[in-house]
Amino acid sequence: MENNKTYFTDLITRYLTGEATSDEMITLSGWLKSSAENQKVFEEYQKTFDAIEETKINSTIDVDVEWKNIRSKISKPAEAKKEVKVVTLDTEYKIRPAYFSRFMRVAAIFILIATSAFLLYYYLRSDQPMTQHMVAQVESIESKLPDGTSVTLNSGSTLDYPAKFGKNKRTVALKGEAYFNVVHDATKPFIISAEDVSVEVLGTSFYVNTSSSEGQGEVILTSGRVAVFYKNNPGKITILEPGEKAVFSKTEQKITKTENDETNYMAFKTKDLVFSSTPLCDVIKTLNNVYHSKITLRDKKIANLTLNGNFVNLTLDSVLKIIQEALPVCINKSKGNVIEISSNGSKQ
Repeated sequence: MENNKTYFTDLITRYLTGEATSDEMITLSGWLKSSAENQKVFEEYQKTFDAIEETKINSTIDVDVEWKNIRSKISKPAEAKKEVKVVTLDTEYKIRPAYFSRFMRVAAIFILIATSAFLLYYYLRSDQPMTQHMVAQVESIESKLPDGTSVTLNSGSTLDYPAKFGKNKRTVALKGEAYFNVVHDATKPFIISAEDVSVEVLGTSFYVNTSSSEGQGEVILTSGRVAVFYKNNPGKITILEPGEKAVFSKTEQKITKTENDETNYMAFKTKDLVFSSTPLCDVIKTLNNVYHSKITLRDKKIANLTLNGNFVNLTLDSVLKIIQEALPVCINKSKGNVIEISSNGSKQ
């Protein structure tokens, strides 16, 4: 069936209208990669689809019929006559009936087009749901989207979403770090717009960070299945299975898939931390992200001291006390809530 030309024509149409499932997108991606001719067919369909969509906003007007309707209304006698001052024009300035008729017809067309444009604008404005703006400022926040999807937004992150999702898909825009637990709906794919990259799912749990280190972003899948792709290259899809991670570059069109080795990627949500021979410099990065703190190393020579332990729902002060007991370090708080960690030898 998948070799049938009609099948792929329908599949392209479903993709362009936003109705394709993740499995169908995988099938379409494989078909596009199989030959340059298939890619050309897809591009031609896309051009046609774009042209059709553009044409939909243009109203078809029968000028003669519309002019007759307007003229009949203009020709109706007024219900109440008013005194009108009449100005006689010189012969050379009189408007000929033919020119007047043409002028009025053009005016009628202009009025119809303007009216159509206004109605179209009103329709589009009323059809587009209002955008909601979720912001996590000092602390991470948890909330539910209109479809029941749960989202945990880390501090400094924002999420834009409609007050009501459309008929064909559920699209949100993320800047920063968030964990999603998406309600399954096979008829409406859930799409996260993460700057240049899109993440599409039907129902699953996963983590997205658009502002990871070194100009990269990442997607880590907990359960289900997700498709990750660049918006300008939807035919090239990276599929993640549970336990896998996709790292995408902000400067290059490149997505790298690996096994996830980050144990604390959900710690900002759960406050559960696991360190296994973890260098102190990496421990500090995690603590700053989870507790939104300002911890710095005063002595670089202690950066590679390693920490082991499982910290379950503890306060930052409790974690720091344990670190001070487990490692040969001293922890001091300075102005501006900055926390400095130094070696015991530099303790004052």
